[in-house]
Amino acid sequence: MAKEETLKKFHDMLEGKAPGWCIRGKLDYQHKYKCLRDPVFYRTKEGSHHRHGTKYKAYPCYDFACPIVDSLEGITHALRSIEYHDRNQGYEWV
Repeated sequence: MAKEETLKKFHDMLEGKAPGWCIRGKLDYQHKYKCLRDPVFYRTKEGSHHRHGTKYKAYPCYDFACPIVDSLEGITHALRSIEYHDRNQGYEWV
């Protein structure tokens, strides 16, 4: 898919024109950890958010948001519990 088409779909998601859509990272479809094959980075949410109402239509997922926030805040070592072990390579990739 061309970059322009992906950006168009992303803007459609933000405007609420694409209910049920998500944006995935294409990493490695053969990876031994399934969560790293094509992780969801953004998803749309139908209905009302408990805090923001209907202001936002698309939200970043944990696997995408946390590495970016940590980078912006200057976090050099993320101390997370063992259940995130399989996601560490995706965290580092982002």
